Amino acid sequence: MNYDDWKLSNPIDDGNVTNMVSACCGVELTESEYSECCGAKVWENTDVCSRCKEHSSDYMVCGECGDTCDEIEDYEYEEQQRESAEEMARDGERDES
Repeated sequence: MNYDDWKLSNPIDDGNVTNMVSACCGVELTESEYSECCGAKVWENTDVCSRCKEHSSDYMVCGECGDTCDEIEDYEYEEQQRESAEEMARDGERDES
């Protein structure tokens, strides 16, 4: 592939698709089962809070830990983990000296 073709290419159409993952655990975000208003469960297939009977907006939570966190691309998460591991290794070497 020459430079002009590469520059004009679309990563998604070229098969270089990135996935969006949670910034905390690196897994897909899922829709929360709980309302934002009072933390009670939302009635199934609706947006109505089971405690206060009010409509609540949908929000996404981490599929692993259940916390609300930012959504980033998978390669960004992997880079953050790599940087964190390198930093811990440097700290370990510094502590041993």
